[in-house]
Amino acid sequence: MIAVSSLLRRAIYPAMSWAGMFSRSVGAGQVCVVTYHGVLPAGWTPTESPIEGALVSKEQFRRQLRFFKSRYSLISPEAFHSWLKEGTALPARAVLLTCDDGLLNVLTEMVPILLEEGARCIFFVTAASLEDSPQCLWYEELYRMLEDAPGDAWVVVGGKGASKGSRDPKDLVACWWSLVEELSALNWDERKKSLQSMRAEWGLPGDWRIFQNEHAAPRYQLLTRGELLQLAAHGMTVGAHTLSHPWLAKMSAELAEREIHECKVRLESFVQQEVWALAFPFGHEDSAGPREMTMAERAGYTCAFLNCGGGFSRRISPRFGLPRAHVTRNMDLPELDAHLSGFHEALQRRFRGGGGTLACV
Repeated sequence: MIAVSSLLRRAIYPAMSWAGMFSRSVGAGQVCVVTYHGVLPAGWTPTESPIEGALVSKEQFRRQLRFFKSRYSLISPEAFHSWLKEGTALPARAVLLTCDDGLLNVLTEMVPILLEEGARCIFFVTAASLEDSPQCLWYEELYRMLEDAPGDAWVVVGGKGASKGSRDPKDLVACWWSLVEELSALNWDERKKSLQSMRAEWGLPGDWRIFQNEHAAPRYQLLTRGELLQLAAHGMTVGAHTLSHPWLAKMSAELAEREIHECKVRLESFVQQEVWALAFPFGHEDSAGPREMTMAERAGYTCAFLNCGGGFSRRISPRFGLPRAHVTRNMDLPELDAHLSGFHEALQRRFRGGGGTLACV
């Protein structure tokens, strides 16, 4: 399947994109939704890890915005909201920009480019952005803890071990993801205590922090209260990303409902605006199901987004499981075009239905 992937990326997708086949397939009353996770700050060199690939460079982001403006029609979050609630008309080939997590770099790197290009975006933030002191995403902190643990440390999860001495990236990722699943079942206070215990167990220094220098701060820090207000003052829309970014499907019903409902209440109280959209943390197919979607509706959101399923939405799409095209650093414009139009997802479904695998995600 590597040959299939290479053929799609290097020949088929570029040819179809150049001919305008993807964008022309998006009809009236249909919206393409893309999701970002931030823009790489100046001085930061990303590594090949699962927590680094979701951030794009400033140059990539600007090129992508200009591509959307040339082939599609960028719409505001408010226009999308009106389309959902009231059935108002949208321009042909409408594209909605979204961004998850609320990292500091969205304010320092991303918003200036959005303003220069005349674009608007909805930013999904957690309750950590209602704090005065800078916080970080717990699962990114966990991954960096695993990377920095001494070479002779062992990490054991559910009876499975990964030797840190071997430094096998696959073992590290598998161990990290198992811990993400396990820790997601806890409330935020219990999760923080578990992370503190792991730092001690793995022999990390007492003053270990994920952002220890000026370059790491905008990469890993989340927006604070004042910075969140700056984001809104620039005309950007604030959405909810739960209280603490857990894998909701791994939580009890009581904890999951609190994560979804209280995030909306607390954000609305602070920004003094309706928080009408939710983005499910992690956003993969197993991250949220009918239970969580019902909770989002019950909490009073107008809609909720996943991070999978392609970027293609219709008015009849499930309001609380809307698909998005997830932009990554290694995605070029033709591949993004294929994702945005729903073509890539349709091709994946065909391969899955036929028992095959499309190795290009």
